[in-house]
Amino acid sequence: MLLGELLSRPVECEGRRVGFVVDVRLVLHGEAEPGGLARPEVVGVVVGRRRGLGFLGYERTDMTRPVLVHRYLAWRQRGSFLVDVSDVLEVGDSVALRPGFQRWSSRLRTGQAPPP
Repeated sequence: MLLGELLSRPVECEGRRVGFVVDVRLVLHGEAEPGGLARPEVVGVVVGRRRGLGFLGYERTDMTRPVLVHRYLAWRQRGSFLVDVSDVLEVGDSVALRPGFQRWSSRLRTGQAPPP
């Protein structure tokens, strides 16, 4: 599955919609080889209230960014949260989460590990 196919899919838990996939968190394993990339692993999905426009990297709190763009995206994606990939039961027409899934802050600092 391509990342673009996952973005904007509805996210449900026990048949109730909890939002839409707005972003995905990845961890890179190993060293990048010349002309290649390190092996990526999906560690979580960011669920937001609205479809479409994600964070475009502006959720990273230690990065310099245009203030107006940051404020607009923060307002548009308020209430977004991170769900660990272990809480994802199934990916089909929608993303199904396990009952009692844990909500994590979607505002991870660059270099900070996601929840275990």
